[in-house]
Amino acid sequence: MPTYWYNILADLPEPLPPPYDPDNGKRLELLKQVIPSEPLRLEFSTERFVKIPEEVLERYLQVGRPTPLIRARRFEEYLNAPVGFT
Repeated sequence: MPTYWYNILADLPEPLPPPYDPDNGKRLELLKQVIPSEPLRLEFSTERFVKIPEEVLERYLQVGRPTPLIRARRFEEYLNAPVGFT
């Protein structure tokens, strides 16, 4: 079970531009009112690995994966790049 999420933002060659708001910040302020602060913090974080909150880990264990993982063998063959699992 993973305990950290990988955040691709940390590995981008340059940071993403700030969100565009044509209403002079009104939409971003509305977003802050509608979405809890923790998900917003995670959305804009530049940490490479973000610790998964305990509550979420507990739910992962209770619910399980909604769909099974299926190895894409033909895709690997097409790319000529087998992926090894250990």
